[in-house]
Amino acid sequence: MNFALSFFDFSTGWHPAWRFAFVLAVGAATLALIVWVGLRTLHRIARRTSTTLDDELLQALRWPAQWTAIAIALLIAIKDIEERHLSRSAEHRLTVLAAALIILPLTIGVSRASIILLRFALSRSAAGWHVTTLTAATIRILWAIPGLLVILNLLDISLAPALTALGVGGIAVSLALKDTLANLFAGFYISMAGNIHKGDLIKLDSGQQGFVEDVSWRITTLRTLDNNLVVIPNSKLSEALVTNYSYPSPQMALPIPLSVSYSEDIDRVEQAVLEEVHAAAGLDGLLLDPAPVVRFNPGFGDSSLNLTLVVHISEFTKQFAIQDLLRRRILARFRRDGISIPFPTRTLDLPPGSLKRALDPAGPAPASAPPQRS
Repeated sequence: MNFALSFFDFSTGWHPAWRFAFVLAVGAATLALIVWVGLRTLHRIARRTSTTLDDELLQALRWPAQWTAIAIALLIAIKDIEERHLSRSAEHRLTVLAAALIILPLTIGVSRASIILLRFALSRSAAGWHVTTLTAATIRILWAIPGLLVILNLLDISLAPALTALGVGGIAVSLALKDTLANLFAGFYISMAGNIHKGDLIKLDSGQQGFVEDVSWRITTLRTLDNNLVVIPNSKLSEALVTNYSYPSPQMALPIPLSVSYSEDIDRVEQAVLEEVHAAAGLDGLLLDPAPVVRFNPGFGDSSLNLTLVVHISEFTKQFAIQDLLRRRILARFRRDGISIPFPTRTLDLPPGSLKRALDPAGPAPASAPPQRS
């Protein structure tokens, strides 16, 4: 204790700049060490838990906590400067700067934690919602506003003139950014309506189809089955007719058309087809509950009996492999059982003798010319 007091008395004789640097360095090192030890201890505790929520929170708060410690050390060093070495106005400006440097990482840390907590809560809900880029940006803005207001209050800046100017110029800005604002509010509508979620497979009435990658403040991006990106303005998406293959359930019925000869027994065909479906029960994505069925639909064709096999699959993208395998198995079974698949046939009704006349290479004898008179 006596050593610390004697060292403090010794440091008072230093040049103010050296003293400021010394206090800043010691304070930053001490607070950074405290933060490091605290985070390390919390990481050890987080490893023992079954959830990854605490790990994500600690990872998100790591650098905001470190920068906050440095900013607090800066504030301590500023307050340590004697009044005769620094004017009140300069001290006030430096104090505001240090306070702003404290508020900035705190705001970022709180917004990050809020996004992680919201993402964790939505992942556990039955609604199937996700945190999109637009949602995350909104959360950051909502947390940035109080921080900005605190900094402006420290700077003794009144918002009344700024609000008045915004009110006057708001009309011109809204007209200039009409399309941008339309996309922004349409993005909020898409995110909050709950009919389209991140990761859903959707198809628009204009033909675009893909998985929803993200909903940002202006556009929605889809990743097609060919692994290409489709960029759609939010206003266009909000007005489109959309088919969602993933909501409310990704399971779907898959119809597979079949055709057999008119001479075949439908019940025998149905039994053979269902046996092949049950034999493929281990196929990824094929569901046997609800049970597969064979319907005599659409029914009588021009040259065949048309049936439809209806199976249920776990999700849209599984249909291609399932259709391929089931068709291969059904074709092999039809060939083994002698079930014929007819080719299209047509019956032509020709007048008697017309075919012979059409095939006669000589053709009909030309009529003789009448004799000419001299």
